[in-house]
Amino acid sequence: MPDFEIPMNMIYPTFLVIPSKGIIPNINLPQNYKELVKEFYKYKGKEEVERYKEGLVDLLKNDGKPIDIGLAWNDENGLINISVGVHGGLDLDDSILPKFQEHNLGGTNGMYAAAIATKYVYELLKLSE
Repeated sequence: MPDFEIPMNMIYPTFLVIPSKGIIPNINLPQNYKELVKEFYKYKGKEEVERYKEGLVDLLKNDGKPIDIGLAWNDENGLINISVGVHGGLDLDDSILPKFQEHNLGGTNGMYAAAIATKYVYELLKLSE
């Protein structure tokens, strides 16, 4: 970890516009996310994020845009992967500052993944108050 910390109230999503790829989400996690994960599970945060995902899938299906969205969880690290469609998604990367790293995302798929990632970060931040 670096010697500095991002204040909790400064964690918010940003998006990169890359002409060759589209709109790419940049979602940071709280630096102490591993400490928050235990409480997250205890207070049914996983279930809340899963319900949110199902609501998004239903919304897209009703709009004629069905897409598969999968979430992968880990007891220690919480949400470690958001897969959208066949090849794209966000993966947990905590090598320097914890964040979700995109792979093969762009356009609307990136927005769907970002919606779920920001819901997850929101649920974590509620526990840090």
